[in-house]
Amino acid sequence: MCRSLARETKMSAPLYGNRPLTAEPGDRGQPAVAGAPNPGAPGLNVSTRVIRLDPGFFSLSLMPGPTDRIAGLPGVRVSLPPGPPGRPETVTISTLRGDGWMTVHDEPTLLRVPPAGAEILVTLYWSVAGSGAAPPALKLIRLNPDAPPAGAPSAASSSGQPAPGGPLSARPVTRTAEIVAHIEGVGDVDGKVGDWVGMRGSGRAIEGFSLSPSQGIAPEEFEIRGVLGRDWLSPWLPGGSFCGSRGLALPLRGFCVRLHPAAAARLDIACFARFVDGSEVGPVGSDRLCAAPTMAALEAFQVLLRPRVG
Repeated sequence: MCRSLARETKMSAPLYGNRPLTAEPGDRGQPAVAGAPNPGAPGLNVSTRVIRLDPGFFSLSLMPGPTDRIAGLPGVRVSLPPGPPGRPETVTISTLRGDGWMTVHDEPTLLRVPPAGAEILVTLYWSVAGSGAAPPALKLIRLNPDAPPAGAPSAASSSGQPAPGGPLSARPVTRTAEIVAHIEGVGDVDGKVGDWVGMRGSGRAIEGFSLSPSQGIAPEEFEIRGVLGRDWLSPWLPGGSFCGSRGLALPLRGFCVRLHPAAAARLDIACFARFVDGSEVGPVGSDRLCAAPTMAALEAFQVLLRPRVG
């Protein structure tokens, strides 16, 4: 599924899944010690590989394994291969860490690949003493497994955001609850409009949700969207759809509810949110992002709908 800089092997969509990405035995891209070790510190191993990705949306993360907490290893940096600046065919790389690094304890890096497919440059760093000679394993997951193959029409919208069926699914929810929230390590939890949904103070992130008020507004009268990361929003999804993911360790950073004109003329909406860092936001009105400045993961939220006065 991967190749070194000296090989021409490509990746293709049917091979994607939860299979760890590891260096192939005998590969000329096998990890090599880079530079002189620090005095009194173990040597540093480095392995670089180019990965070809088909169109779509992916998450890349480090598999659990031995770590060197003092050195902060293993670590991964995902970047674009060398090339001219401003290339339209490049991959969009989204990580919550501002320094561009990813460790075992960090959340996955999100990748958005253009219609023609593209390549990323992955560089792994690990301590010899911490994990031996073998490089750390990576997990690459396609977030939209039903995406068209290379050369087929793109599933992305004209705004460049994921289209329904991408990482944020637009499939209708069949549950009868007004709100369904998928909570990290817990699963789906039912709630009602007007109540807090989620586990406040637990540190458990909400990975997805649906909103289906039983009174006052129809599903076709509003839309929802999720905040995936900095400068990365989901597309608008119709009311009653599930927005987010389940079991991919991809927390929402916030959400937004937009009332259509007819509904906005008779209803007021107020959204409140609490995040895993303890911060809270609200009230937030229609078509406004309910997210923390820190981009912390969403822990709980509340949606209020009231008849408009005057």
